[in-house]
Amino acid sequence: MPGTLRPRPPSLGGWRVIVSLLVVLLLGAMAACADDGGDASPDGTTTTAAATSEPGTAGPSTTTEEEVEPEEVPAGDDLYEVPDPLPDGPHGTLLRYQEVTPSPVEEARTWTVMYLSESLAGEAIAVTGQVVVPAGPAPDGGRTTLAVAHGTTGIADECAPSKNGGGAELQIATPVVAQGWIVAVTDYEGLGSPGRHPYLVGESEGRSVIDSVLAAGALPDADQGDQVAIAGYSQGGHGALWAGEVAEDWAPDLDVVGTFAGAPATEVDIILRAAPSLPQAGFAYMIIAGMAEAYPEAKPDLILTPEGVDRLAAVDEGCTSDIFAAFAGVPASDLVRPEGPDTEPWATLAIEQNPGRTVTEAPVLIIHSDDDGTVPVALSGILFDRMCTNGQVVERRVLDAAGGHAGAAPEAFRQGLEWLFGLADGTVTATDGCPIA
Repeated sequence: MPGTLRPRPPSLGGWRVIVSLLVVLLLGAMAACADDGGDASPDGTTTTAAATSEPGTAGPSTTTEEEVEPEEVPAGDDLYEVPDPLPDGPHGTLLRYQEVTPSPVEEARTWTVMYLSESLAGEAIAVTGQVVVPAGPAPDGGRTTLAVAHGTTGIADECAPSKNGGGAELQIATPVVAQGWIVAVTDYEGLGSPGRHPYLVGESEGRSVIDSVLAAGALPDADQGDQVAIAGYSQGGHGALWAGEVAEDWAPDLDVVGTFAGAPATEVDIILRAAPSLPQAGFAYMIIAGMAEAYPEAKPDLILTPEGVDRLAAVDEGCTSDIFAAFAGVPASDLVRPEGPDTEPWATLAIEQNPGRTVTEAPVLIIHSDDDGTVPVALSGILFDRMCTNGQVVERRVLDAAGGHAGAAPEAFRQGLEWLFGLADGTVTATDGCPIA
């Protein structure tokens, strides 16, 4: 049962030592996710256009601030122009919306959206994303919403999935829409909107994901209910887990049925130590830049050398493959201080980005391929052990040689969505895969 502590699995500390070595050996395949601008999701790309429509009725709301009327953005106008000043409304308020025509998803309308969220500093921010609303009447009680957290695309605004046809994650919308569900795909804080994206900062990702659900309810004919399912792969697996963890406090009116996390990019402290020495060292610098954006006390010069600080701005130029190229061939010792990852507040903040430290009422499903060379499967093993120790209802499925990080994504999503559909309609009971003490 959630909240019941189990005995700590043996040798968890040993896991971390072993995995630190595994990450160095195995993360060399990260480039598999770079050329397509993401870090592994279902195949498919789309193009974005625009049209017009009438606003609908707002979905679940958790605050009492004044109501903000969403702005319909005509075709050809710039949806990404942020209102100045931002309206004084609750997080999750839909600010602007523009229809994508033709819709990349059959039997549905697709919208690019801008909505209010809140930074970790407590400041109102604008976040963008895309939402797919099925055609036809909604069921009694309203439509369930699938909240999708996307994989790594980069940090610069140009890398926002909504600016690039919605990203590969949008392609999972077809079976979800066939189920009669809404699909909400956030760009995350700082992608497509002002400020740097706080890459792998868990609470920032979680807020962006949950607020996309709240905003989706205000779209035309959304007819949204309270039921929500959460899904993501790689960085998106990390973001999905965090969304599940923040949902209870951030949007208590939502009914989260479950969270699916595929190949989650967890154990950020291990990755931060190992990644600078890898050919795809750019991941480490995206983490450093993202954490520095979210936490003013996380000064880059505490973890980076002067040369590393000078080079850090490269994360803002281009997307993932460009960032890899910017740091390729530069010895880690030139850019990262030897004691840097162990220096406070960096050491503590990196650990705090690891999900699984908060128990959720909704169950969790982790799916990971044993031949994943980008996010080694042992990382989710550490996550699973931590969740079991804390009493989380969680199941972990390890796929056998499923094609590496990118190759395993379609099968992971297929199983994850099947599980979420079953939880929502009551035909599936969540399995607690933790060992019995």
